[in-house]
Amino acid sequence: MIRFGAWSTVLAVLAVQLLVLAAALAAMRANRLANRLLAALLLVMAGMMIPFVLGYAGFYDAYPWLTAAPFSIPLAVGPLVYAHVVALAEDRPLRAIHVAAPAAQFAYQLALFPFPVASKTWWDEQVHAPFVAAPLAAAILVSMAAYSLVSQRALRRYEQWLAERRRSPAPARRLRTAVLLLAILLCARAGYELFDAMVRPIDYFDLFGFYLLLGALGLFVGVNGWRHAADPAPAIAEPAERNWPAQGAEWLQRLRDGGWWREPSLDLARLARLLGTNTSHLSRALNAAGAGFAAELAAIRAEAVAAAIDAGAEADLLALALDAGFGSKASFNRAFRARYGVSPSAYRARRRRLSE
Repeated sequence: MIRFGAWSTVLAVLAVQLLVLAAALAAMRANRLANRLLAALLLVMAGMMIPFVLGYAGFYDAYPWLTAAPFSIPLAVGPLVYAHVVALAEDRPLRAIHVAAPAAQFAYQLALFPFPVASKTWWDEQVHAPFVAAPLAAAILVSMAAYSLVSQRALRRYEQWLAERRRSPAPARRLRTAVLLLAILLCARAGYELFDAMVRPIDYFDLFGFYLLLGALGLFVGVNGWRHAADPAPAIAEPAERNWPAQGAEWLQRLRDGGWWREPSLDLARLARLLGTNTSHLSRALNAAGAGFAAELAAIRAEAVAAAIDAGAEADLLALALDAGFGSKASFNRAFRARYGVSPSAYRARRRRLSE
């Protein structure tokens, strides 16, 4: 007899809400790939809840042929969270390899589903329970753990990219809810598995708490995703074939024009912030355009001192060096000789002879 009690009704309401949110997200035009992947995640979460909705309501007793229906694919949760993060942060899909494990789990259930109930019962007792259940449970935990780590790494990279360009952190905060969902599910599922292994076997009804948590987390992530589905989300993107020498030359010119080279404490990180880039790109560009950050900065400062000498400045050479941003006489002499092949005093003496 089919009867919706409190447990089945609560899970059914949550599952329906997830399906409605999934449909709404899938229909969004903005951030299309990211929103569709989030919709797929909600669909998978609803699918994981459906067997328990049906079981608690008595469907499996009334319709035993529903056994092994391929509703629940928990191996898809981790890849979909990661795919959602990458889609919003980098505007690209994942490689097909990430679909392999979820597809294998779905194919396994789909292949088993058409068999008679007696055959499915025999398979469950003789094959699945003793040989498949434990490795599958371990694979789900490993999948969630691995994708939780790579999702957090991708999120940190995106947060850093946004911060370096002084962009709003809102898109990263939106992604953080999905990454947090995966971490919480991992902890909850691991807790249930440990309880099952170390305290007592978990039965069908003990899992109600986990699926209630699953539905609540899915609802939170889904509502948050739907609220911000159309919000701008700049993606990490660099030209495929960037002209690093030209980029380095441009940044060196901006360094000269901005007068930033006069700052005695100027370092690579400070210059990267002034230019609106990151240190790795700046270092790569300056190495491609010349001799690297330290050598190029020293050369610009040496050129400034030489220009002052050429203009007839009578100030002490050390004073000119300090005004150009050099921190010591030794570093000034070394940089000047590297740039002009003579010491600063010899350069001044030669200019004086030429002007007489």
